[in-house]
Amino acid sequence: MKKLWKNRPILIALLAAALFLVLAALTVGRRTASRGEDMFASAVLPVQEAVSDMTDRVTDFFTRVFFPSSLQQENEYLKKLVSAYERRLILYEAMEQENARLSELLDYASTNSNFYFMTAPVSAKNLNPYVDTLTVRGGSRSGITEQMAAVNAQGIVGRVIEVGATYAKIRTLQNDDMRISVMVERTRDEGMLGGLILENGQLVGLKLYYLPKDADLQVGDTIVTSGLGGIFPKGLYVGKVLFLADEDNGAYDACVVSDVDFEHLEEVLIILGKES
Repeated sequence: MKKLWKNRPILIALLAAALFLVLAALTVGRRTASRGEDMFASAVLPVQEAVSDMTDRVTDFFTRVFFPSSLQQENEYLKKLVSAYERRLILYEAMEQENARLSELLDYASTNSNFYFMTAPVSAKNLNPYVDTLTVRGGSRSGITEQMAAVNAQGIVGRVIEVGATYAKIRTLQNDDMRISVMVERTRDEGMLGGLILENGQLVGLKLYYLPKDADLQVGDTIVTSGLGGIFPKGLYVGKVLFLADEDNGAYDACVVSDVDFEHLEEVLIILGKES
């Protein structure tokens, strides 16, 4: 009796198991339990969970002892499978983003259906310190020539300054030497756009100047191409007036900000010509 009492944990476990079996036999075919049965089930639940956890641990131990190679192979296979799915997910997201960008370009081309466009992927960017020159895939073999305009769905990007057989270089609006003829869409006043406005070393916008002295320019006015010079067709969106220059500043009339995200350009549209 003393030996049995020393093994109280085993005795308690055996009694709990016996009572559980009795309870199970009594409740076969019944959907609900009595209050006493419910209290007993709640009491033995921790024991059941402990026994179940111990069983899982023992099973896992013997599996690792007797079948280590199969587990390792399965683990390696699962790792490769997860890695493959991660690569597919990254590829899918990249394709989704590309489709969204190309859809924007297609919408822009459809809106300006009187022009012939060519989509040119960006292959390189020159930072000086901003994106002032782009290199795109597609050159003379694709029909690109110097002085052609480059745009995207957000506005004017720049113009082609160099062409090879399979590449072309574009000078962007962020190049300090870039100049284009523009007009204020609301008033039809014409002027020139180009040159960078910097504050504390950061690019703020582009200079708008040569407007008539009596021009009614306002903050928020839309600036479009005037068509003068023959490079940029008339009426293409350029940007909006961010602020007007001080009266004492005769270098420019206003600051214009472009909507084009030059840092993240991946494709541009080259205007190959206009329908006759």
